[in-house]
Amino acid sequence: MLEVELKFQIAESRRNALVKALDPKKANLIQLQAKYFDTPDRRLAQHAIALRQRREDHVWIQTLKAQGANHLERIEHNMALGASEHAPALDLTVYTQHPEIALRLQHALADQTEQLQLQFETDIERLQRVVEFEDALIEISLDRGEIRSQQATQAVYEVEFELKQGSTAALLNFCFEWVKKYQLWLDVRSKAEIGNLLATQSVVSPATTAQDFIFNKKSSPDHNLRALVAAQLQHLLPNIAAIAADLATPDHIHQAYQALDQLHLSLSIFADWSSAVSDKWSYQLAAFKQHFENLAHVEHMQQTLGALLQNPKTAANLDQDVLYAKQKLVQLVKSTQNVQHYLELYNFSLAPALSHTQDLKNCAATTLQRQYKALQDALQQVDLEHLESLHVLAEALQHLQYSFPRLTTIYDVKNLQKYGKALNDAHQAAEQFHILSTSAQYLQQTELEASDWFALGWLTAKQENYAQQLLDATEQFLVSRKFIKA
Repeated sequence: MLEVELKFQIAESRRNALVKALDPKKANLIQLQAKYFDTPDRRLAQHAIALRQRREDHVWIQTLKAQGANHLERIEHNMALGASEHAPALDLTVYTQHPEIALRLQHALADQTEQLQLQFETDIERLQRVVEFEDALIEISLDRGEIRSQQATQAVYEVEFELKQGSTAALLNFCFEWVKKYQLWLDVRSKAEIGNLLATQSVVSPATTAQDFIFNKKSSPDHNLRALVAAQLQHLLPNIAAIAADLATPDHIHQAYQALDQLHLSLSIFADWSSAVSDKWSYQLAAFKQHFENLAHVEHMQQTLGALLQNPKTAANLDQDVLYAKQKLVQLVKSTQNVQHYLELYNFSLAPALSHTQDLKNCAATTLQRQYKALQDALQQVDLEHLESLHVLAEALQHLQYSFPRLTTIYDVKNLQKYGKALNDAHQAAEQFHILSTSAQYLQQTELEASDWFALGWLTAKQENYAQQLLDATEQFLVSRKFIKA
């Protein structure tokens, strides 16, 4: 069975309003006590599997959940164990009738099934109601209670929306409205994940990294773009959840930025691959990722210019800007506008492709030709007497550096390593130039003491050096590479 649901955390100021909206007189109140099992070395957790026994009022249900194709879907198998005071023994034999689940368990546990033992428990009061919306039946579950291990306890106050019948689009549209009314923020962390963190005395799961994505040559451009966005949301949302919960490490922030940057590039460069792409998405993502870039820039300056800034006031202002940028980021990732944007992108990625008439190879060639021309035009407009003219060139390089290795997988092209190296050299010079340019601009907007002008002069000299490297590397790429023809 495939479970389709989304979970949200609730702004404390809106919790009472949400309870009223559920209308306790029309909702069911259920007591849920669950026990979660795993091996001492957490083999199930490592394979994204949760195995629990839960007492729902008086009846025990054994449930196995496993990762689905995305954060909206999970494989779920339930088996009633009957009513009893105490939890029955685990019964794994039932999964022999379900080949996919049996295979996942075998892969995770091998011969270690006897090592399964209680790891943590949950004690939840669930207020539950099923509502009709568009073509769907949606189950709303407000969970209040706690997750506890032998070492720690964490409070739970969250709402889940599960699709019982109808379309995924209806579920997402329903969530869209509740996010706006009750200031909900999307949380892809499960109770099992949080319980495992408690049991292992950890604070947060490791940052999620990007998985390799290759375009499917047999599918349409529209279908490929939706699949690419889906993969990038898989990368983004776990890291966003860590930031929203104020638990993020620098790696979570870096990975979230990488995912946002790639989403922005995908929806900018490949926008004409699908008529369902909204023009506003690219602008929204650009504005959102700008805050990640601001944090990265002030942190970079803090690390690289600290020794050069002789005035304590300037250094203190920089420290304050880093702290403010981090606090601002926590607020932004769970803002109503951004949460609704996640849902819009989810909806796009999961919806059927609209057109199958476009040819992927032709679309890819058109995209690459357009970017190549933009790079040539930007290079011709560069004036080293006005360094700001290099920003357009740097942006064109960023677009081409992102799309080139992805789109060329569609072709049988030789010597890509040579072309790729020339492009990477140009892009790295562009990145360094951008960092130095931003740092110099920051200092120019600051009330510098005389002792700090040395730092600005150092930045300007380095900026000019990388500007020349950027021009040389770009020209080398354009000379070395014969462009792919359709």
